[in-house]
Amino acid sequence: MHAPAAAAPCIARTIARFVGQVLADTPANILRTLRVLRDEQVKRARAVVETVVALHRSASSVTP
Repeated sequence: MHAPAAAAPCIARTIARFVGQVLADTPANILRTLRVLRDEQVKRARAVVETVVALHRSASSVTP
């Protein structure tokens, strides 16, 4: 697996944690919204990683 693709979910979680810490004193409805946004970003990052891995596997399985 390529390092940049593998790092995407970790980067998304790190950013989400940072934002969560910065906004720790905000009302619950804002925090709930941020959690939903975080979860969506993690899903997208995982989808990108899965796509990259699938492309890498299909490219490496092709015989010349």
